[in-house]
Amino acid sequence: MSPMRALLLLLLLSLCGGARAEVVDRVLFVVEDQLVLLSDVELNAAINPLDESPSPFWSRPGADPAQQVVDAAILRHLAGNVALYQPSDDEVRERTEAIRARFLDRASWQYFLGGWGMDERSFRSVIRRRMVAERYLARNLRADPADPQQWWAAATALLEDVRGRVRVRRVELRGETATSME
Repeated sequence: MSPMRALLLLLLLSLCGGARAEVVDRVLFVVEDQLVLLSDVELNAAINPLDESPSPFWSRPGADPAQQVVDAAILRHLAGNVALYQPSDDEVRERTEAIRARFLDRASWQYFLGGWGMDERSFRSVIRRRMVAERYLARNLRADPADPQQWWAAATALLEDVRGRVRVRRVELRGETATSME
């Protein structure tokens, strides 16, 4: 065998030997036309303790992280593109900066973002989405966020009412059947 053929064969074998299937992310739910990924649930769980949201929505003790993200998707669906629910770029930037300030330095902030495969622009998009859900609740609840018990009673009633109006489908692993979330 010629040295060139041996080199090509070695290269081909190394490429084949290194190939393997990995799950990079997983779709957990489909809320109308919005996908809820496993990474969305994990990212929101990581952001919750860093984000000093004016809404109790993200800080409910014992909340199911997946249900929280699904509920936020439902709220965003209901909010649609109504300007009333859309935060300004400055508000999103301010909120992002408040989160960034919780990190020791710029390098640790960049490390956090990189760990999620994000840059500041994509992170601001996540924060904007969180803020739309918060604004929908703020405009549609008649409860004071300073009283978490009263606020959560009102939020729970609202969410139970609207969940039935929005199509939510749980995406099961291969071999399992898909179900609607109730």
